[in-house]
Amino acid sequence: MEAPNALERQYLGETGHAVYRGRSFQRTRNFLFGDPSRGYAICLRSAKRGGGFDHTLLILQRRISGAVSQVEDDVQILRAAADVGACRTRSDWVDVR
Repeated sequence: MEAPNALERQYLGETGHAVYRGRSFQRTRNFLFGDPSRGYAICLRSAKRGGGFDHTLLILQRRISGAVSQVEDDVQILRAAADVGACRTRSDWVDVR
């Protein structure tokens, strides 16, 4: 599976900082799935107090190739346990700075 491009990595970093309110977090190195009909999914995670991780699944509706205005921002942010199951089994985590 493909890795996010530089603009997508920037977007994921900014979105992750908002979701996790400035806490440190990681993302998967590559998309979980990616095609125009389903979108482009990537996982984020941040350590929870007391152990474990808080996972988030982001689904970009299209690849990012330029600035994304608030009006055009249609990313799905999924945090429910039923939605992030695929994130829990990943091993390709990288730190986001």
